Amino acid sequence: MRKVFFLTALLMMILTATAFAEEAPAKDAPAEETVAEEQNDEPYVYTSEDFQFTITCPMKPVAVVQNPWQEPERRGEMLVFANEGFDVQYGYMIQVNAFENDQVPDFNKGTIAAIGDYLKALKDNNGFADARLVNITKKNKGVSAITADKINVIDPKTGEVEGEFVADKQYIYTFFRTPEGRCISIQLISASLDKTFVDVYRGSVASFKDNSKDKKSNKKDKKDKKDKKDKKDKKDKTDKKDKQDKK
Repeated sequence: MRKVFFLTALLMMILTATAFAEEAPAKDAPAEETVAEEQNDEPYVYTSEDFQFTITCPMKPVAVVQNPWQEPERRGEMLVFANEGFDVQYGYMIQVNAFENDQVPDFNKGTIAAIGDYLKALKDNNGFADARLVNITKKNKGVSAITADKINVIDPKTGEVEGEFVADKQYIYTFFRTPEGRCISIQLISASLDKTFVDVYRGSVASFKDNSKDKKSNKKDKKDKKDKKDKKDKKDKTDKKDKQDKK
């Protein structure tokens, strides 16, 4: 994750649930209270072919929004489990290139000082109320952070506080590296940080599987690319022939 976020970028992340769901509206689904009653349903294993990962979800997403940040340098998806109109009540935001590898300490082997400085920077500079080292799995550590409910608005010219932004919701983020080396962020979108939802979310984070080096996945991607190329070549030949026939 970049060491310094601009305030506007942070606010875009905080408001993602409503700002980008409108771009690709999800189907009507139960509100979070209803979803809570359905938590005992069979979990759903979601696989992203485009971003090459698998994650166990509490239920099948009612909608999937690719690159909801609308920023070309970010890559990932928003999985929507419940919404009210354009307002996402429950979902996950998954980014597969969430931070710069060389700018963030190794959560498993880094020094206590380096990891401590990183956690402090998240709280001091990036709008998080809390950030701590956690176990993603028995063999892999990451960072769990919760956004602040109040954020000081800093004048970029003077560096002084000129106001305060009060967030309507708080969000949980988990940052970690996969054994394959990708830098992942998974955000919980929830109307409240109820323990049930947080526990299910943590289970989903632990289930995350990076398929970027999976032979079957890569083979399918290559086949898809080849099929697309073949279709394009065929279309180009057809168009060329049509033009010659017209002459």
